[in-house]
Amino acid sequence: MITIQANTQLNMVIGFPLEHSQSPLLHNALYQALGYEAVLLAFAQPDLKDLMQVIRTLMTPLVAVTMPFKEEVLRYLDHCSPEAQQLGAVNTIIQRAGQLYGYNSDLYGIAYALRNTKVAHKNVLLIGAGGAARACAYFLQKQQAHLWWLNRSREKAVRMAKEWGGQVVQGSQLSVLPIDIIVNTTPLGMYPDTTATPLPPYQFKPQQIVFDMVYNPPLTRLLQDAARAGAITISGVDMFVAQGVRQVELWKEQCLGNQFVEKMQAQFLGG
Repeated sequence: MITIQANTQLNMVIGFPLEHSQSPLLHNALYQALGYEAVLLAFAQPDLKDLMQVIRTLMTPLVAVTMPFKEEVLRYLDHCSPEAQQLGAVNTIIQRAGQLYGYNSDLYGIAYALRNTKVAHKNVLLIGAGGAARACAYFLQKQQAHLWWLNRSREKAVRMAKEWGGQVVQGSQLSVLPIDIIVNTTPLGMYPDTTATPLPPYQFKPQQIVFDMVYNPPLTRLLQDAARAGAITISGVDMFVAQGVRQVELWKEQCLGNQFVEKMQAQFLGG
């Protein structure tokens, strides 16, 4: 049970719509576990300019940013980390002394989700060409992975390949490509449309690694299909919890570590 008192700090998650977001559930569990007198609430508002004014007026310490504001929000910030600047996307705002600092904690979440996966020189199929795909490509490029891009809009995939390297492929080619790792960066399969999948006709192979960034539900249809074929699956919950912990680390300027992430991941799944 969350209680709000006079000294309770108000944090926010902003986006539109927010029915899919479980950031309040995660953050409030984090605050309780760490003994912070704080609460994170969802603010579903289509006007980002108005939201940013409210954030400054209320001196909101931490703001989690989700779709569709991750790119547009950069124009309202005073400072931006080099990684977020290169990605052109922010999912975390920390307010310090009236100044708004932008970060991208998705990078930390991706690194955590793939912590036990060797990606160097592996063939990685990236599904999607949006902000999440950019963050994943940023990480994989630094790990010297070979990228294949699959997206409904070939034009967007071509732009991604030019910026981050790799080749654009078509769905009809997948069966003959030696794919080691598959990463879904699209919202396909997200609640409430849980029967959707970005790869309906694909035959997964044993020992392939399939990482779905969708965390609600934790076991998507994509992961279920992959597991039945003997593939190794990674839930989006890994990334979601880790990036949320990183947001708190940025706010409090402390290091909580992977053991804490694992503890909160188990609690999140158990809840």
